[in-house]
Amino acid sequence: MDTAPDVVMSLSRPAPLLLSALAALTALTSSIARADESTTWEDILRGAPPIQYSTLSGPSFLNASARTYEVVSGGTAKMHCGVRNLHNYTVSWVRGSDIRLLTTGSITYTSDSRFVAVNPSKGEQWILKIHYVRKSDAGSYLCQVSTTPPITLTVNLTVQEAVATVLPGREVFVKSGSRLEIVCQVEGCPPPALLAWTRGRQTVNSPESNNYDLVKSNSTIPMSRLILARPHATSSDSGNYSCTSTCTRPINVTVHVLRGEELAAMQHHNTSRSLHPSSLLVLLIQAVLLLDAHYNLGRRHREQPRLLPRAMVTTPSPHRPTFT
Repeated sequence: MDTAPDVVMSLSRPAPLLLSALAALTALTSSIARADESTTWEDILRGAPPIQYSTLSGPSFLNASARTYEVVSGGTAKMHCGVRNLHNYTVSWVRGSDIRLLTTGSITYTSDSRFVAVNPSKGEQWILKIHYVRKSDAGSYLCQVSTTPPITLTVNLTVQEAVATVLPGREVFVKSGSRLEIVCQVEGCPPPALLAWTRGRQTVNSPESNNYDLVKSNSTIPMSRLILARPHATSSDSGNYSCTSTCTRPINVTVHVLRGEELAAMQHHNTSRSLHPSSLLVLLIQAVLLLDAHYNLGRRHREQPRLLPRAMVTTPSPHRPTFT
């Protein structure tokens, strides 16, 4: 078989790709030949135009719509910022209220150590964490990518403060020998709320006290409750108590344990002091009528004419002897 002519024909018709490569090599060689002898490869590459990323491959946010995060005071806020095609750019978190730089990448620039930036598994999510959130932390935060110009995503943080209440109230009256029960309830405190009843800086332990965390129906707000109970209250149970937690200020409660006659007398006293609105109206009308009558009486007295007293004239009596 004579294959030599085929080889010669294939070499005489080079492929287009090979021609393009030869042309590029020829152009590069000619540019190097024209350059000065001191010119290096770094100088040639430095003069090349910078690489421009297109809008399709450049950084962009996974979700560009503004989001609002809600957290209770004392908890940990986690605000997400998803960025695709980050390349060599950096992600920074900035507080919107004072335009203060908080973090860049995983580095924290604020002296407040509660702020931490996290990039899980070096993926597309950049998370700003705020530990032990305060009410003053509420507001807007900016997630910025260091493009030119920078692209920004705004997120909002809402902080709910914990609220403590006591039932039946701040002052409790109970009959001696009857059951005493006071409920301290804290809403919006991240567990564990660590509720405690204290009296004179000492923790009050009750065998019937019940400490547990609840979750309100159709809500994500945590609720904690602590019950102070005495099955048979005595006079020694009278005094001041305080309910404390990790999220709220102490709430003071005053307990009065009274004997039966004392409680009855107090209730009678309170009843006599509390007047019905209709009784108050009757008293007001009577006072107005009394003032009106007093005014009319004084006016009639001023309008009566005054009678002048008769002159006292003395005439001698015919029967009285006259002395000369």
